Amino acid sequence: MADINITRSHSLGLDAGRTAVGQVAQQLESELGVDAEWTGNTLQFDGQGADGHIEVQAEAVHLAINLSAFLQPMQGRVKSEAEDYLDRHLQS
Repeated sequence: MADINITRSHSLGLDAGRTAVGQVAQQLESELGVDAEWTGNTLQFDGQGADGHIEVQAEAVHLAINLSAFLQPMQGRVKSEAEDYLDRHLQS
């Protein structure tokens, strides 16, 4: 089970939802060096200290993050920042 699980509803539809999640991935790649790759409607990501996926659905996205032992103490902060990223990018 993932260390962090977040589900956010949105009204963007599947295609715009994928675009929004793609923008999050680009930001993570440029700022944190995270590698990301789409498999269907799920974006798999892997970075230093964390990995997981973002599943895009027509009316919601689900984010699951696995944290390394190093990042475990910062779980609350990582979750808060992930929620902020999603909330900013999923606004319709």
